[in-house]
Amino acid sequence: MEAAKPNRKEVIMKTENPVHEKDFEWVIENATKFSRRLRSSNITLESECKPEFQLVAKFNDRYPSAHVTNVNIGIQRIDSGEETIHAIIDVQLLNSNGDQYCCKECDFTCSSGGAPFYVFSEMFSDSPSKLTLIKGATSYSSDDSHENLGLMVKRLLASHENLDKIFILPDDVLIVKGRLKIFGCCVVTNKVAVPDVPEKLSLQKHVNQLLWDIRFAYENEILTDVQLVSEGQTIKAHKFILQSRSVVFKRMFEHNTTEQNGTIEITDVDYLVLKSLVWYMYTGVVQKLPYEEVCDLYEAADKYDVFFLARECSEILQSFIGYDTVCRILVLASLHNDAALKEEAVGFIANNFAKVKVTEEWEMTIRAHQGIASDVLERVCQETLKKVSAK
Repeated sequence: MEAAKPNRKEVIMKTENPVHEKDFEWVIENATKFSRRLRSSNITLESECKPEFQLVAKFNDRYPSAHVTNVNIGIQRIDSGEETIHAIIDVQLLNSNGDQYCCKECDFTCSSGGAPFYVFSEMFSDSPSKLTLIKGATSYSSDDSHENLGLMVKRLLASHENLDKIFILPDDVLIVKGRLKIFGCCVVTNKVAVPDVPEKLSLQKHVNQLLWDIRFAYENEILTDVQLVSEGQTIKAHKFILQSRSVVFKRMFEHNTTEQNGTIEITDVDYLVLKSLVWYMYTGVVQKLPYEEVCDLYEAADKYDVFFLARECSEILQSFIGYDTVCRILVLASLHNDAALKEEAVGFIANNFAKVKVTEEWEMTIRAHQGIASDVLERVCQETLKKVSAK
């Protein structure tokens, strides 16, 4: 028993991964007086899973005699959710005057019960008498030699080369401010109703649009990367189109046999015929041409191995068969091993030999292509015998 095919409307799925955001601001008073860990109030994001976080501040008296404290600022997830969450925190440290010391944007993953993720580890001081500059700077470095910088702090900076900055806290107040974004906390997958579009119709529309876009890129010379030069005139094209439609062009580009500076000299095809050849490669359309140009395009298509163009030219040449054209068509068919076209030409000559044999084209065929003429004469004899036998 054949298994039932799934209903497309029931199996098409849509996954949503909403982003939740929350602004926060934490004011820490007496920031340099602590020698322990502090936590902010809970940061709760408005979502179905309600993830919760706390900001964490850890204080270490690195250099008490110089009134310098190391402050670490981080964030920790405190809810009991089971899913691992991806988060981005954009945070800055400010003083009570609104001056920014530093800022960072970090991304991290967190699980319930995990350790804090620390963003900052900075040095702060509340000693305005020794660490305040006249120009109101908010930090000092070992390069600073201002007379108002305390001697003790100068010695401290000189003896600790890795100590880049000490930030000053007016009123001993540190403000942690920023925004938290979280992802992956409540991923939702829903079934989505999709109209059952016939595949053939949808594919045909896609093909038509694709052909139009490729044609537009060619006509407007958008991002072309190769030039074909014939009879002093240039055709701009795209390598990927030419090599995907013609094995001959593909070999040219792979071995760089004739390409120089993005230019290929085409010496065996006239400009108008080459233009028709390239047009077909882009559009799949054979341009309307007179008999002579169709013959040349047929030869070019075979030479550059554009199979379907050669076949279409063969069918067009069948419609051109007449007393003055059939001999050249016969020769082309023979040289390019086109059995169908050759059969049409030979059959026409055999049935109309009395008129064909007096043409200049037949005389040229006898002189230049004796083997082809011999095959035709053999066929003429066969047809003549059939007519005689029928009588």
